[in-house]
Amino acid sequence: MNEVYDVIILGAGINGVAAAKALAETGKSVVVIEKSHIGAGASSHSSRLIHGGLRYLEHMEFSLVKEALGDQKYLLDTYPELVRLRPFYLPMYQDSARPVWMIKLGLWIYSLFARHGLQAEEVSMEEFSRLFPRIRTERLKAVFKYYDGKTNDLALTQRVAEEAKALGVEIIECQAPQSVDVNEDVIRVSLEDRELQSHLLINATGAWVDEVNTAFSLPSRYRIEKLSGIHLVIDRVLVPEPLFLQTDESRIFFIIPEEKTTLIGTTERREELPIDEVKVNNEDIEYLLAKSSVYLKTPLRRSDIKEVFIGVRPIIKSAKDPTKMSREYKLDLHEQGKNHIVHIYGGKLTTFPSLAAKVADILKDYFR
Repeated sequence: MNEVYDVIILGAGINGVAAAKALAETGKSVVVIEKSHIGAGASSHSSRLIHGGLRYLEHMEFSLVKEALGDQKYLLDTYPELVRLRPFYLPMYQDSARPVWMIKLGLWIYSLFARHGLQAEEVSMEEFSRLFPRIRTERLKAVFKYYDGKTNDLALTQRVAEEAKALGVEIIECQAPQSVDVNEDVIRVSLEDRELQSHLLINATGAWVDEVNTAFSLPSRYRIEKLSGIHLVIDRVLVPEPLFLQTDESRIFFIIPEEKTTLIGTTERREELPIDEVKVNNEDIEYLLAKSSVYLKTPLRRSDIKEVFIGVRPIIKSAKDPTKMSREYKLDLHEQGKNHIVHIYGGKLTTFPSLAAKVADILKDYFR
């Protein structure tokens, strides 16, 4: 017997569960299918930041930064126990790849766009040395402080999933679709022991989106670039507040304190393998150890690493260098007879509220 839903969603990452919640709030019956666990992909393997993307200003992506900072304000207000504003410190050295004037301008624009009312400011070198005794100050020429959000990515994803469930959304974990059949009249998704039916399918599988489209011959207009990023979990707290740092190649990385550990990341590597075969690369571990040790008075060793984790970000395919690729997302809508298919391409943790609202908005005419 077929089980009929208004919407079937593939993928229980942050965008999948947020879209499910947004649609359930409009009275729709929604089921989410997840081959692993809620938030098992990039939604639990990120830098755990709720941020506008200061570095995106360098590439003139003003609309993306504005949207992300608007979502940041919403998340700060809605989940104060999970999303907190933290001061981020950005030290500038004599050999920093970007000039001080550029950073000042960027921080001024960033503070202007931000909705939390806290302005970026320059910090004295004496104060910085006192707060960050483990960080080198030789050749330091300026230090700036600005504000961004910090979260637990998995906990936030699980919270949104629980809110979706409270609205009647069913989330099926640890089951991958065995088939997805789209004809002119209906969409059927077969699981091991169930067959689900709908006229609307949302592909929110993140980095797996191309693989899902290929496996089930789903129509699509875009493809993604798979960028892996690793994070080192250091076995102790190295800094009191997050640090935004630059490498000599103009790339950026963070050193972020957790409760008892420190998170260092991330890298950006193009991947050609299927997502489930992407593994931590030793070269990337050495890269982060080397780049962070440039700033630390006592360089890190492999023995300092408690854990390494890797996530894969789905970036819309581009010829650009990975560090310059846009983090904007696209919603790819297809009509086939009585059916609609929506693919979610790209996106990042911070912008899930806007993305989910747009999914509900583009489908509102369909439900009239």
